[in-house]
Amino acid sequence: MSQVKKKKTFLHADEQSEEGIRKFKLSDMASFKKLLHFARPYKSGIIFGLSLMVVSSLTSLISARMMGLLVENGLLKKSLSTSFNYSGLVIVFEVLSLGCMWQGRKLLTDYSSQTILSIREALFNHLQNLPIGFYDRQPQGRIVTRVTHDVEGIEEFFTSSMGRVLNSAFMALMAMMAMLVTDFRLGGILVISVFPAIFFVYVTRDYVRKVNRNLSRTNSALNSKLSEFLSGIEVIRIYGLENWSKEEYDSYVDEYRTSHLNANNLYAWTRPLVALLCSAPLIGLVWYGGNNILTGAMTVGLFVTFVRYCERFFNPIMTLAREIHMVQQAFTSAERVASFLAHAEEDTVLGEDGKLAPKGMEGSIEFNDVWMAYDSKNYVLKGIDFKIRKGEKIGLVGTTGCGKTTTVSLLSRLYEYQKGDILLDGHSLRSYQRSFLRQQIGFVSQDAILFRGSFRQNLCTDESVPDDKVLYACEVTGLARVMRLGSWTLDSEIFDGGANLSVGERQLLALTRVLIKNPTILILDEATANIDPWFEKIIHQAVDRVMVGRTCLMIAHRLSTLDHCDRIFVFEKGQLVEEGSKSELEEKKGHFFNLHQAQEAVE
Repeated sequence: MSQVKKKKTFLHADEQSEEGIRKFKLSDMASFKKLLHFARPYKSGIIFGLSLMVVSSLTSLISARMMGLLVENGLLKKSLSTSFNYSGLVIVFEVLSLGCMWQGRKLLTDYSSQTILSIREALFNHLQNLPIGFYDRQPQGRIVTRVTHDVEGIEEFFTSSMGRVLNSAFMALMAMMAMLVTDFRLGGILVISVFPAIFFVYVTRDYVRKVNRNLSRTNSALNSKLSEFLSGIEVIRIYGLENWSKEEYDSYVDEYRTSHLNANNLYAWTRPLVALLCSAPLIGLVWYGGNNILTGAMTVGLFVTFVRYCERFFNPIMTLAREIHMVQQAFTSAERVASFLAHAEEDTVLGEDGKLAPKGMEGSIEFNDVWMAYDSKNYVLKGIDFKIRKGEKIGLVGTTGCGKTTTVSLLSRLYEYQKGDILLDGHSLRSYQRSFLRQQIGFVSQDAILFRGSFRQNLCTDESVPDDKVLYACEVTGLARVMRLGSWTLDSEIFDGGANLSVGERQLLALTRVLIKNPTILILDEATANIDPWFEKIIHQAVDRVMVGRTCLMIAHRLSTLDHCDRIFVFEKGQLVEEGSKSELEEKKGHFFNLHQAQEAVE
């Protein structure tokens, strides 16, 4: 009998998928504690705000009792002074209730905003500390959803739902106690009569939570697909895939719409049903109280008091029923945010940060039997051994996926290696502070990453660096010449991703950025690929100038770019199979010779 294989995917599953729920699911109480944990720094202000809302509930109940006494002792007895006194008390307590409610909500909103700010800061700080491997397997849209949509769900809870829920719960409790104290028999009947509504809300809460989880999951998937298509808009346009992308996106929209309609359908029948269950006892009170007034068993004042008590009792119950979906949405959002914050940061994945941070480095590199796997099963580097002397220029070549980029990524501690060790200047790589390592290593990839801002902001984020130093670096690399031709200055704006610059201009800017950083080790990952001949000449000159006095590792598919390398390392299936100068490798007629012959045949 054939076994059904589990579907494998490179991307991690969403926390709200069936697989994720089993791992990250939190109970209602655990989710509520997580929400309160976020608000811990501001608990004093929030508690004071809630206390004012409690005072508002108390004064509202006192107003209800004063209304009954107004009718019984004032209006029915036609006592003008008594009526005025009780009327004044009703107005005073109502105004006091409104004032406390307004101030309580204001404080709650203010401190809730501070709580949400803390959550956003915690999420962004967590984003900065997550290992690169996390981003390799998480869609951008899912991450954006955590920081936006899920935080908004928590924000709605703190700014609105929490106050209404706690106030309604306290109001209902106080009204229940007031009814029982005033007339235990009638109060007990009314309290018991609301149990069906409470029971209904309780038994449907899990289904509401499930609907909200599905809504959050489909929203995350929709954002992920939108982010993917926006990133690939050029490919979509070039290949005429507009209809295909629209159909793909529509399928995600339909899934999100279906989950939204399911939620709307749920609330469309649950809310009116709860309202009916809460209103039925009030109808019974009117019938029961009316008969008792006619028979003299109940006074009009007591009847009016109970009507007001019922308003203070059943209205909060209906409010709780209306807010239950917001609370469950907040619990779902808290669950997702908590699961996101639970992802291991670099200190956990890469181990404790090193302590070594010398004033300078020489730049010698040594790999001793290094093995590395991204999933701790399938090794992409297998027993890598080599030594690079200070200031040496090394070329790394091989077929796609042979381990070149992985090898240089290990130097910056972007990923962890499982076996062997890497030495820099004779010290283990793990003994260095990661921040120090990354300051000492300059990296220029095939695709230069630029941000929206000025030339100066993209060249150097350190505002203390004088413009003279920045301009000097631009002159060395040739970027200053290009800027003069384009009438650009350091204050000229660069669009998102460098959209208003050519590929060559972006690469020159990236090289200049590295020169200003002044690293000890320089890594060039296809930095001169896909560039026109005019810019290629300028960039080659810039590369030669930037490499002076630095240990350099150049990853290249175009073997002609390796003429100035002292040695060339040839990788094949995660192993270092050859090393030597270009002429030595060509004479061996091994892997490098075959690569060279294949490239010449293509050209």
